[in-house]
Parts: sequence; structure tokens; C-alpha cells
Amino acid sequence: MNTQVRFGLPVSGLLKNSSDDFLGDVLWRSSDTATCGTKDSEFSLRTIGMCWKQQCLDRRPPQLKSGVVRFSTIDDAVASADENSVLALLEQVRSETSPNRRPPKGGLKKQAKQPSRISRETTELLRLWLANGASEAEESPSALLACCELLLLYGSQFPAELIGGLWRVTLAGALAQSDSFIKAAGIDDWETYISEEVSYRDTWINAGLLPLVCGLLFDNVKGAPGLARAGRASLNNQLLQVSDEKGSPVGKVINALSEFLSVWSDGLLVARLFNEALWKKPAEKRFERMLRRLAAAVRDGGVLAGTGQGVSAAAVLRTAAEHLGTSPTTDWVKCLDLSAGPERSRPRPGKTKTRSGKLKKKISKAEIPSWQSDDTDAACLRTSWAPNASLATVRVDSNPVQLELVVNGVSLLSGPWNLELTEGGDQLELEDEWECICWNSDADADYLELQLEFEGGPQINRFILLSRTQQFAIISDVVTASSASLIYVASLLPLAAGVIVGSDESTREQTLTTGQTTVRVFPLRLPQDPGVGTAGSCGLHHHDDIPCLAISQASESGNLFSPVVLDWAPERRTAPVEWRQLTVTRAGEIDSTGAAAYRIQVGKQHLVLYRALSGTERYRTFLGYQAENETVIGNFTRSGVIEEILMVE
Repeated sequence: MNTQVRFGLPVSGLLKNSSDDFLGDVLWRSSDTATCGTKDSEFSLRTIGMCWKQQCLDRRPPQLKSGVVRFSTIDDAVASADENSVLALLEQVRSETSPNRRPPKGGLKKQAKQPSRISRETTELLRLWLANGASEAEESPSALLACCELLLLYGSQFPAELIGGLWRVTLAGALAQSDSFIKAAGIDDWETYISEEVSYRDTWINAGLLPLVCGLLFDNVKGAPGLARAGRASLNNQLLQVSDEKGSPVGKVINALSEFLSVWSDGLLVARLFNEALWKKPAEKRFERMLRRLAAAVRDGGVLAGTGQGVSAAAVLRTAAEHLGTSPTTDWVKCLDLSAGPERSRPRPGKTKTRSGKLKKKISKAEIPSWQSDDTDAACLRTSWAPNASLATVRVDSNPVQLELVVNGVSLLSGPWNLELTEGGDQLELEDEWECICWNSDADADYLELQLEFEGGPQINRFILLSRTQQFAIISDVVTASSASLIYVASLLPLAAGVIVGSDESTREQTLTTGQTTVRVFPLRLPQDPGVGTAGSCGLHHHDDIPCLAISQASESGNLFSPVVLDWAPERRTAPVEWRQLTVTRAGEIDSTGAAAYRIQVGKQHLVLYRALSGTERYRTFLGYQAENETVIGNFTRSGVIEEILMVE
């Protein structure tokens, strides 16, 4: 055999040759050493296996609070593997024992507490696979990664000759697939490769994770350091291309979180096992910021809001945080622990009090979990890091806009945030060109505003405000500059699974109920009294078979401001309500088309909402307040003063 066994020279079919021929052609980085020390006449796969077992014991994996140490990238492949695959073998090994552990010192009592070891049956399965099915490692990235996990995490628990054989098969598989490593590393746009298709997932593994693992596993083989460097570079490129500089991930990563976050998480695990750094500090910081932002979108129960698929996220995010070395006392890490923990350990929603009974001071800017990204077309509004906090996610990376509103940890609205607009009897086709034009996050509230412009047509704005302390949200549609005087607008708020819509006979108030959570809904542009005639309505509707709360209204001025207040404060659940539209004047004359304002009082809470619809000219007033901003939302005090919660110029 004249084949050179080294990285950088891709070759397949190495398993057809004898073990002696294979070892004889391995090009070591040092002429007098092999993977286990001095090369002599007794050098064999069994010798390699014996030394590898010792290395595995010296390289004990970390103990994770979030679960068993493993390569989570191949979890799905392991669960669906053919019974003759090494992936099925790995599943059995995982179920039988923990990763490499030294035997306990002491008497029989301590030994009895030792985790179970690899069974004789499983050992025989590995022997049979090495004899009959080992070529799988040369063909499948998932199978090769399974071999790497067996070597790295369970190498001390098999007989030396089997570990030596597994070492040979894994090296042969890495060499056979190294062409695909090189090809995948050259990809310039990783966002296009985010898909649940097996071939795309294999490409992600081939570009970064497998080169890193194989380069470090076979460090003494020539070319291995270069392979490990290439793996690090690809993992870095993948991270940079699917997140912005603040760590906000693109929507496709959010949709398939576990599949792609696990690639970086496993890379961190490998680097940790070999006491290496995976990334330089800027990339490491970006990844930590990504984890923090994703954690902000996790609602009670560990589910990731904004996916529409009920993606379980707390566990995979917690594991990534542990591999990264993030302190368990960090606010978002504690939130992940509590989100997935028992319900009795979670704090009640609402205002937090100190032992003295005084209200806790307002949240600082550094403590605010909310975020927004123009680059990834996503935003997350969240009241606090409490696991059962209220939050809203908005994504404009698809058409229509995707919205999820979570109240005290329970999903209330979830799905496409549709809008229907008719001008002069003709319905407009809304295109996927929404953009964020305003974002504000402070101690009082989070505010996000979107805009869609038509050439020569109307301008549509939609905003959502989430109060940080008063347990309410405002969702609104604003239409201006319509070419037709008569417009008809229907806002369709998608209901989460299990939400029931109720109505009040004496008012136009609606209620949204799921489990023990009830939210009151007030459509302020519609008259409170149902006996007053109006062209609009509010109630349950189905759009493309999706249940939603539909709020419709008409305007004869070509402009419209339609705010909807959602209130879930327990102390206001049965409180009397009063709302009405306010008179806006400009220079002493009524301005019924250039601006709109509303007042709503629920129990002790008294809100005022104002929006300019045609410029922000001075001298517009309502309730004695002179409005110089486009949008004003505030509390109306008993003394008749408006205390601003939000002002948008």
C-alpha cells in the first residue's frame, strides 16, 4: 500500500486494507511518536486503544446541570437511525452509561453508586459494526460524528482493541469525507443553507464542527492542526452570517433553533474538552449576546415565542450557556432555569416588593431584556427576566408580519398579523416591505412601530406598546395619506391555540381567555355603547382558517387611528370601564381629520392616547394638553395632568 494517510490528501477505501498496512502509512507529525507515545514493534491498534482509554479518563467531560453531555447536533439522527447504524449503537450507549468517569475510590458502597457500565451486548454490537458496517463512517457526516462522540465521551468504557478499531474507522471516515469539508468551508452565504433538509444540515456539520472535532481528535496526524483551524474559521463565519453584530439571529435560526444552535454549542463542548478556545473574544461575545436575546423570547414552560411551532428552547439555550462558561447567576440564565423548572418555584407576576413592602425601584437599562434588529427584521418586547413575564415578539422577515403576545407566561396571540385595507371599494394588495421606523425601550415600556408605504398610495403604520409595570399592551393600526376619502380597515389579531373570545353585552369590550388567564380588550375607535351605530365591529373571525380577533372600522377622511388596549391586571379584571374619543383642536378650531385622541379609564388606571395624522403642527390640543409630538401615550392623573409614558416625535 502506497497511500499517504494524512489530512489534506482526501482518500477513501482505507478500511479495505489491513490494520498493519493502515498504521504503516499514517504520516505522524513527529517521526518518533504516535498517538500514544514511542513507536516500537508492539505498536498496534490495541496499543492505541489502551493509550486512548487513558487519555479519555484524563479528559473527563464537564458535568452539566442542563443534561447529559453529548453531541446534540445528531440527536434527531440518533432517534431515527436504522438498527444496524452506529447511530443506533450510540443511542444504546447513551442510555446505558454516563460519559467517561473514573471509578470511585473506597469500599463497595461507593462502587455500588457508580453509574452503570457498557453492557456486554453493546460491546458485541460495536464489534459487529466494526467488522461489517464501518464503511458508514466514510459516507455519512452524522455517522462520523457519532464515532467521534463514542471515542471522545465513552472511549474508556470499551475494550482496548475495540477502541483502537474505532479510532482507525473514525480516522478513515474523516479522510474519506474531507473533500466535503473543503467544499462546505467555501460557502459564502450560510443563511441560504438554513433548512431542515438533511443535506443542508450535513453541510453545516461538514463545514465547521466535523473538521474541528477530527482535527483535535487526531492531532498527531499530519495536517490535523490545519483542519482544526479551518473548522474554527467556518464556525465563526456561520455565526457572523446569520446574526447581526449585537447577536440578533435571523428568523430562520429562530425557527430551527435546536438544529443550528447545537452546532455552535457542540463546537464549544469540543473546544472545552481539549482545553482550547473556539473563538476570539468578539465572536464569543456575539454568541453570548445571541443566547441572551433568544432567552428573552422564551416564555413560561421553556417554549420559544415567535416561532408558531411551540419550539422548546430553554434546554438547548441552557446547555449552550454552560459550554460557553456563562455564570449561572446571570439574569437570563436564571430565567431559563426557572422557565423550565417546576411551577411552584416561579415568582408570581406583577409588581415586585422588597421585604419592607416598598415597591422595587424601576428596572435599569442594563437589566432590560428587550431587543430589536433592523438587520434580522425581528424584535422582542419583554417586561422583565421573570420566567412568567409578559412579552411580545414581532417578525417582519416574512409576509404577513408574525406576532406573538404572551401574558404572564401564557401565549394569547400567535401567528400571522394580517391586515385588510380597502380604498374606495378596492382592496389593496399588501406587499412584504414592512420596516421598523421606531424602537424605544425604557423603564416604563417597550414600543415598536412598523411602516408600509405605497407609491402614490396610503401609508400604513402599526405599533405595539408593552407596559413594563402596569400590565397592559396597546396594539394599533394607523392609515394616512389615502387617495380615497372612504377607507375600510380590518386588523386581524391571531389567537393562540385554546384562546376563547367572549363579549360584554353592555359594551363593545371583548375578553380573551385561556386557562386561568383572562385579558380584557377595548377597541377604542369603536363607541363603547353597542347601541350607538357604527360602520365597524369587533369579534371572533376566521381568516384562512386561522381564528383571530377582528377589529374593523371605516373612515371618511382617508386617515385613521385605531388603538386597541389589552389589559390583564388582576385588580382591574372586574373594574368598571369607560372610554371615548376626545376632541382635538388646532388654533382654537376642531381638527377632526388631522389628529385623533382617546381616553380610557379602567378602575384606577386612566390612559390617554394621541396620534397626529397629517403633520405635527403646533397648537393641537386635547384635554388642555398641547401636543407637539406625533404620538403621545400617558397616564391622566386626578389633577388633570398627563404624565407621559411615551412620546414619539
